[in-house]
Amino acid sequence: MDDRSPEEFLTDLQERADEMTRQSQQLQDQLGSMAETASDGGISVTVGANGALQDLQIDQRAMQRGPTELRTTILRLAGEAQANVAHQVVQAVEPFTGSTGMEFLRTQLPAEPQAPDQDPADDPGTDDEPPQSFLR
Repeated sequence: MDDRSPEEFLTDLQERADEMTRQSQQLQDQLGSMAETASDGGISVTVGANGALQDLQIDQRAMQRGPTELRTTILRLAGEAQANVAHQVVQAVEPFTGSTGMEFLRTQLPAEPQAPDQDPADDPGTDDEPPQSFLR
């Protein structure tokens, strides 16, 4: 049995609620400022914590590529940036969730990005579609 008075119990409960609110706001701020950029040969793609495209830069040398190569590179970079930011989100959220919540979140993540020396065209399982956002 708890030896605290009702007032002490309510004070402790309020302090825990205030701490949870503070942590939640801190996490929201952290996620709101989170972004990831992937670049290759004059193309730069930036996505936010939710995987949405925030910026796309294409310089003159990238314009020398044909439309198919340009499209493929943009989609690949977007996928890489989305996967990288998704893993950053997991690291930020992990301290606030239980193991069940983290396991669910991990199942929603895009695949780990390929190493830079691998050509995605060599992978028969690679398609031209970017991964879907891990947040629903």
